[in-house]
Amino acid sequence: MVKIAICDDETEFLDLLSDSLDSWCRAHQLTLQLYRFTNGDELISAHRAYGMDLILLDMIMPLLSGMDTARELRQHDPHVPIIFLTSSPEFALESYEVRTFWYLLKPLDEVRFHAVLDSWYEVHQASMAHFAARTDSGYQAIYFQDVEYLEAQNKNVLVTLKDGSVISIKEPFHQCETIFTVEKGFYKCHRSYIAALSCVEKFGKTSLFTKSGAQIPISRDNYANFKDVYFSYMFPQE
Repeated sequence: MVKIAICDDETEFLDLLSDSLDSWCRAHQLTLQLYRFTNGDELISAHRAYGMDLILLDMIMPLLSGMDTARELRQHDPHVPIIFLTSSPEFALESYEVRTFWYLLKPLDEVRFHAVLDSWYEVHQASMAHFAARTDSGYQAIYFQDVEYLEAQNKNVLVTLKDGSVISIKEPFHQCETIFTVEKGFYKCHRSYIAALSCVEKFGKTSLFTKSGAQIPISRDNYANFKDVYFSYMFPQE
């Protein structure tokens, strides 16, 4: 399943885009969960609540423009792919400020649009990387993008997922350190905890809070480095 949000103030274009996305998903045998919006504020709220895999965004809209919407999205999520679909080429250069995945002009060229979706899906599949963890009931695939944090508990490790569920895996914590690395978007902030950087809502010198409200300790020796790693993750250099 892929979760895709489309935002445009023209409902006729939303209908056209919906049909094109349905066609592309059927061709790839994908289940589409589609979210439609006519203004940026609704899109921002929905993305924070549900977490989109891809956002298709009109540039020229009343109230909150596409660029302002994208800037707001980037404050909370530096990595969600954004494709701009607009009638004007004049904002193409500016769009790279928010690290746009692609910039397409209206009217929609479906062949080109589907080629761009193919490029996005290739990247998306790579982000769906996972590892097979040992549990009491056998091996279970755990997707990195689903993980909120890990906690060492005796000889097991508790993996808390973004949906609130917890999986107890029979892996040494030191082994998890070599799997859940900074390169994959994780950081060992304490001797017993590894946190997903994308899930950090706020932090201080002794602890961080995830977007779900969980409080995770930060060891004194880790704070300075954690701060550097976190800001590098949130504001990557081009």
